[in-house]
This record gives sequence, C-alpha cells and structure tokens, in this order.
Amino acid sequence: MPELEQKSYQRQVAYKIRISDILNSSFVKDELSAGYVKFANFNVSRANIIATLISKSEQPQYSSSVIDDASGKILLRSFYVNAFSKFDVGDVVLVIGRIREFNGERYIMPEILKKLEGAGWINVRKLELGKTPVAIKETVGNEDNPQHEDNAAENIYLLIKKLDDGDGASVDDIIKNSGSDSAEIIINRLLENGDVFEIKPGKLKVLE
Repeated sequence: MPELEQKSYQRQVAYKIRISDILNSSFVKDELSAGYVKFANFNVSRANIIATLISKSEQPQYSSSVIDDASGKILLRSFYVNAFSKFDVGDVVLVIGRIREFNGERYIMPEILKKLEGAGWINVRKLELGKTPVAIKETVGNEDNPQHEDNAAENIYLLIKKLDDGDGASVDDIIKNSGSDSAEIIINRLLENGDVFEIKPGKLKVLE
C-alpha cells in the first residue's frame, strides 16, 4: 500500500438520484474506473438514495438487501457480515454508495446507511429531484474560502489514515490532533459524503 503522503485526496460527488435512473441508463466500466452510470452531460459513480428496505439476507461472506424508492428496486451488497443487522424490513433508509454491476445486474455497495424516521422522506426526495439528478452540494467549513475547506478536509482525511491502527481511528484522537476548531463539522461532512465510514461507535476508517 502506498504511503499516506503519496495518495491524493479526491472526493467524488454522490448524486441524489432515482433507482430507475440507475437501472435504465448505460453502465460503463473501463481501465480508469470501477464503473459508472452514463448520462448525457455527466457520469454517476456514487449515488445518494432514499428508499424503503424491502428484504435482507446474510450469507457467510457477504450481506445483501433490496431497497425500493417507488421508481424501482435495487440490491445493496456489502462484504461486511451482519451489515444490515440494525435495520428492519420496512425501514426508510438513506443510502450513499458506489454503483456496480456484476453479470448484468446493477447493485450498490453502501458506504453510508442511515435509518430515517417516517415514510415521508421518500416523497420529499421525489419533490427534490424533479426530473433530473441533483448533485450533493459540498459545504464543509467556510463557504467563502473553498481552498481552505479542501485543505482542512484533506488534512483530516489523511490524519484518519495515519491514526488508524487497523481497528479504526478514534474520533477523539482525530479532533485532538487535527488542530482545527471545525474538526467535528468536517468529520461529519466526510461521513455524509462517504469519504470515511464508522466501523464501530467512535472509530473511523477511510474508504480505499
């Protein structure tokens, strides 16, 4: 694995998108990408979806579930055992993850999965989307100084990697060593954007 300083921090936008758009658009996989859904003016490799969890299953080597946002159904697949154990069929969930395809079947590898209270969130997302996908706005820190925002986010991203002893980096240690008054805000934004994930309460890992 390369040293931390040799890996640049790049944030791919997650798009708020309907499941039907993922299923009905062309999927492209090439040497430079693990795959993306192709639209007229942009490509989508990471999706932000609000949907109902309608089934789930646990296999010896992976976990899977199916979500439905009223426009279509799609599989979620995780290589973490019991990845969906905290969720029940019928829960409304927010999913941020990477779009993949295997043997002609589209699925999502979730990076963030959160339960939302109330089925009304699905209707909120319908109104929010209208007829086209909407990119998540990245608003970490001070909006008047985007370069400072990116530097602060990158520093904390790299710090998480540095402090990770294999069992994740402690949130308290990250904040203490960051030297940033906005560390907690930036950490939350990195979680929301899917750049890092919480492997257990108070422990973070970056997404490789």
